[in-house]
Amino acid sequence: MWEELAEPLLRLSTRDWAIVLGATVTAGLVRGFSGFGTALVMVPPLSLVFGPTVAIPIMSLVDLPGTLGLIPNAVRRAAWREVAPASLGAAICLPFGVYVLIVADQEILRWVMSAMILLLVALLASGWRYGRRPTPPVSAGVGSVAGLMGGAVGVPGPPVILFWLGSRADAAVVRANIIIFLAILTVTSYVSFTVGGLFTRDVFVVAVFLMPVFAASIWLGAHGFRFASERTFRLLALGIIAAIALLSLLG
Repeated sequence: MWEELAEPLLRLSTRDWAIVLGATVTAGLVRGFSGFGTALVMVPPLSLVFGPTVAIPIMSLVDLPGTLGLIPNAVRRAAWREVAPASLGAAICLPFGVYVLIVADQEILRWVMSAMILLLVALLASGWRYGRRPTPPVSAGVGSVAGLMGGAVGVPGPPVILFWLGSRADAAVVRANIIIFLAILTVTSYVSFTVGGLFTRDVFVVAVFLMPVFAASIWLGAHGFRFASERTFRLLALGIIAAIALLSLLG
């Protein structure tokens, strides 16, 4: 019985284990430090091992338990006037993104995602700032784009991350907004994944195995955030996004 249950893990090669564990640890450290990054770091390498339709549900399950410890403090700091409409827009549009994930060409999706991310990073690196307090309709629009991307390619973060990083809010508020938004979106994605038949036994077995590794890495990353300046936070966030986008294009 146990061998049958663990079969998805037993069939992984040494190379596959190195990729999966390395991606999980790195994603946890980044998530704990910056408040985001799980999908950006985990989805490309896990897709190499399992394929996108397995990798994305695994990531969504792994990300939830370890994130719970970040939520209480984020709830107090988040700008709910921005987070609430963004989350609503994402929840409405995410099912359409999941449909695209199931039926579309994965290579085309990867290129489109990477190009969009690099364009947004270039805008922020040039010094562009939104400059105004985001209105609910604008926040909802950005959240809708994030929902579509989250469903289609498993990477909902870049639109809202770059939107909030481009605002004039301090790093603690930006980080809190991102944590709350991604937590809400992760939960809402479960309905679409269930309806689409993406939550399989293999997905649950691998996710349960990786959860404690990811949670421990988040704890280490969260402690590192205490010692980072706001400039370091913003530079690290943009650097992570740009690096993963480039690796995805070249992969």
